[in-house]
Amino acid sequence: MVVRNNLSAINTLNTLNKNHSALAKSLQTVSSGMRINGAKDDASGYAISERMRVQIRSLNQDNRNTQNGHSLMKVAEGAVQSTVDILKTLKEKVINAANDTNTDADRMMIQKELDQSIDQINDNANITYNGKYLVDGSKNGKSDGTFTALTNSSLYEKTTSATRLVALKDRNGQSLNINAGDQVSVSYVQDGKTFSTSFTVTNTSSLATIMSKAENADATSANPTQTFKPSDPSQVAALQATYETKRNTYQGTDGNGGSKAVAKAAKDAYDDYDEALYALGKKYEAMQNQTGNITTIKNQVGGTLITDYSTWLGRTDFEGFPDPAQAASTITNIPTYDITSNAYSPVGAEITSFSAAWNEYKTAYQNLTNLYSSNGNKDLSALALALSAANQTASDDKNAMDNAQAAWEAANAPEIVSGPELGTGYFGTMVMTSDMGSALTITANTKGIEGQIAGFTVSVTDANGNIKKSVNAVLDAWNETIRAENASAQDNALVLQTGTRANQAIKIRLTDMRAQALGLQGKDGSTLNVSTQKNANAAINVLDNAIQKALDQQTAIGAIESRLEYTSTNLTTAAENVTASESTIRDADMAQAMTQYTKHNILTQASQAMLAQANQNNNQVLSLLR
Repeated sequence: MVVRNNLSAINTLNTLNKNHSALAKSLQTVSSGMRINGAKDDASGYAISERMRVQIRSLNQDNRNTQNGHSLMKVAEGAVQSTVDILKTLKEKVINAANDTNTDADRMMIQKELDQSIDQINDNANITYNGKYLVDGSKNGKSDGTFTALTNSSLYEKTTSATRLVALKDRNGQSLNINAGDQVSVSYVQDGKTFSTSFTVTNTSSLATIMSKAENADATSANPTQTFKPSDPSQVAALQATYETKRNTYQGTDGNGGSKAVAKAAKDAYDDYDEALYALGKKYEAMQNQTGNITTIKNQVGGTLITDYSTWLGRTDFEGFPDPAQAASTITNIPTYDITSNAYSPVGAEITSFSAAWNEYKTAYQNLTNLYSSNGNKDLSALALALSAANQTASDDKNAMDNAQAAWEAANAPEIVSGPELGTGYFGTMVMTSDMGSALTITANTKGIEGQIAGFTVSVTDANGNIKKSVNAVLDAWNETIRAENASAQDNALVLQTGTRANQAIKIRLTDMRAQALGLQGKDGSTLNVSTQKNANAAINVLDNAIQKALDQQTAIGAIESRLEYTSTNLTTAAENVTASESTIRDADMAQAMTQYTKHNILTQASQAMLAQANQNNNQVLSLLR
């Protein structure tokens, strides 16, 4: 027995302490429900669990972000839906205005309603969420801007800008039956203003003619501009200078005359000479008809009158006709022969007739010789040769002028691109036709909203004014394939953070839903005009394009809302699964924990009892001292 060191008590105390610690740990596990209450419980498990807890909280915040984003998109959708409803009403109004049962006063009433509706569209575009403007164009992405592109996929796939109108075919290769003499009207709307023009189809009119006429439709406006993209702007100035030189050569517009004027002068000289020659011939026939009168006169006055007259008639002094000055004196003196009417009454009428014919012949002969002298002693054959040469030169010069003009106008005319490539889209990528088939595309000359072509309308009527509906169904099918949008130096798109790491986000670009961006209003506040039937007809295509723009935006918003619902569901599922994983690591198995707790509780009590027993062992030493 040892008194000094109660080893049994010490051993029992150590066991008691261990059991007490185990009991305390079990008690903490049972009371908290967690297997890991601190890093000391499971260092690596604790770290993994904490990371998972961070992820769970992040996922929950992502879900709240998604729900807030969905609310934002609902606000934007409501604004766009209101605009779509207004545009549907405006489509009805412009169709009504295009009907000629309306008077000008009726159209003015429709215009007032249209103006107010357009103003409401601007109010819709200024909707906000938490102070942020959504569909006013401020939430766009970074871009250099885009040009309006209008595409026609209804014409034959091999159609080009040079295809003649009378040879146009539909997509199936069937002729459109456009004829020379048909009337083509072209209208387009730009910056809130409607421009219209028309022309008569000729055998040489082409698709380029339509676009050129459209390009020049605003020539009478205060500030005419290049509306459509020119075919070859780099060559326009040089080709124009060449055309003007050729024009001066032909028309003499520089003040130096021209081959056209020379040809006209040659023709005038030939015509004048030919008319004088014809007139002299008629007078010569009249002189030939005077033979009977000469016979009568000769019987009265005697002499060699008939012989002299026949000799004179047979002369060919000038252009095959006898010179009056070369007639015998017996002939030239007849008109002044003094005869007493009482003695020679039968002769008086013959002398009068001959005198009149003779004087008219002399006048006609003098007129012809005067023209001969004024034309540099050129007879009719020489004048005919001069006229032929002048006409040939003028014809050559006119062809040269026309070719130079055609080259200039072709370079300056709107560019019509044939093929599957439609143009550059908002993000700088090439936009193609959906089926990769060939189509005709015309592009605005200026990028952005101010340069956009809001609507392009072509209508064809026959020579009697009847609408050629089957033609218009194909030729008027110019649809907007690239929307004009303003350039933006920085990316202002909305970003919804939907992931637990950086850059795990949804980017939302909202387009401009203002009336100007929809093509209904100009920068000066002028609105789409329906005051005339022609303007109202052009406005129909503008409303179609505007509705398409609004529906495109609404579709994009709807797609994002649908995606956000999926995102929210995914985030909820992810948070649930991560929570379950974290629970596996950190949460306690309560049945096992209670078993352990009971075990450690009993052991602790037993240890306490044994410690008390061990402490009593030293008392046995005292019995040895008795």
